[in-house]
Amino acid sequence: MQWERLIDELDAAIDADERRELARLRLVDRLRAATGNDVRIGLDGGEPVRGEVRRVGPDWLLLDGAAGVQVLVVATAILWIEGLTARAVDPAAVSAVDAPLGHGSVLRAAARDRRVVQLRLRDGTEFRGLVGRVGADGVDVGGEPRGAGTGRCVPFAAIAAVRLTEG
Repeated sequence: MQWERLIDELDAAIDADERRELARLRLVDRLRAATGNDVRIGLDGGEPVRGEVRRVGPDWLLLDGAAGVQVLVVATAILWIEGLTARAVDPAAVSAVDAPLGHGSVLRAAARDRRVVQLRLRDGTEFRGLVGRVGADGVDVGGEPRGAGTGRCVPFAAIAAVRLTEG
């Protein structure tokens, strides 16, 4: 009886440890473990996107879709995901280089390179334009690649997905 009670207590302690471990994992930790896997993602404001998970940042993931089209998906716009496994990457194992690269950093790189993007907003609106100024919580996207002015200012919170296009 004493051994059985001791083993039951040990089992309960292991279960509690596993629950605590699971509670600290975030969605991006599971997405990082899915790198190389095909997933289907339901987004605010439109049709699901499908592709192979290529990279994952703290608030975004990059999918390789059909015909080599890459889509940057903003994590807060995700409604559901098909194709994830139960595995996750330990948050402590994320490199110091990848950890700070939020989608604002990625958009700043697109602005630096004067790239044209196709934006899909969370309400389903889609439009394209040159990435202009990128602030702490919003981006200016011009209607014409060589046009003057800021075009539309889009809060990061409104963006569901971004695709690079040819100028």
